[in-house]
Amino acid sequence: MKYKIPLRIKIFFLLIIASCNSDENDELPTNVEIEEFSLNPNSTGLFKFYPLGFYSDKEINVYYHIPPGDVKNLPILLSLHGGNRNADDYRDCWIDMSNSNGFMVFAPEFNDINFPSGDQYNLANIFQDGDNPSLETYNSTEKWTFSILDQLFDHIIKVFDGNQINYNAWGHSAGAQFLHRFVIYKPESKLNIAVCSNAGWYTVPEKEISFPYGLDKGQLDDSVLKKAFLKKLHVHLGEEDTNPNSSSLRHNEIVDSQQGVSRRARGRYFYKTAKENAEILNTEFNWIKTQEVKEVAHNYELMARDALQYFQNK
Repeated sequence: MKYKIPLRIKIFFLLIIASCNSDENDELPTNVEIEEFSLNPNSTGLFKFYPLGFYSDKEINVYYHIPPGDVKNLPILLSLHGGNRNADDYRDCWIDMSNSNGFMVFAPEFNDINFPSGDQYNLANIFQDGDNPSLETYNSTEKWTFSILDQLFDHIIKVFDGNQINYNAWGHSAGAQFLHRFVIYKPESKLNIAVCSNAGWYTVPEKEISFPYGLDKGQLDDSVLKKAFLKKLHVHLGEEDTNPNSSSLRHNEIVDSQQGVSRRARGRYFYKTAKENAEILNTEFNWIKTQEVKEVAHNYELMARDALQYFQNK
């Protein structure tokens, strides 16, 4: 005679099996870290962030470091990685400076699965194809990758009921491309100070050149550009970042003849031309070209060390 297992016992064992086999990474996105999420002083780690809206199906790793101190009031720095998508390294290079100077670092990872091309990261998905802009392919602002930054800041503040009203951001290489375009296209964001280090090339605020190298066809009103010129943007260049054959550096007839053939030349052109166009618009201009970093080429760690000074006492 077969023994019939009571239903309640079956359910009990099923729950145990489900619990043992479950992977907390498989839980539905809730805009909260996969573990019981908290940000504590003197901690280094990673949490998963799920933006709202268009990117709600994207899981974004956010690498962070928090020094000792009052998390409700510590300044916040977002560190934006380059083309290698190595956000953990872009967090790590700030850890010692974070501890010594009392600010938190968060490095979101725009990986090549969710953001597979320069269109989605460097050019922030402003257009479906940034190299062929048109009114028909111009994306709504919720589809811009830029939309993630303020959301991430708000999420961080919500976690520890913080008093911070804005954040600073540093980007190097592709991260500097993303960041300077963020300033230009989203000047009403909660970003305070932006330091853009060694961008490979720029969207220059000039109307004679087509997007992505200039603003012709860029669908940007003068009123937005004037607000962008009011932001605290620092053009930060390595004195030795002059190699025209540097890996992944974009070259074509347009960008080479317009901006130059090296990152340093292009950064100089970007700042000079932006200042000239601010004068044409008769508007205040708060962008700064910092002193070029001596004996440094395309090195994100050394550029980060020099960039620190531009976030202090501001």
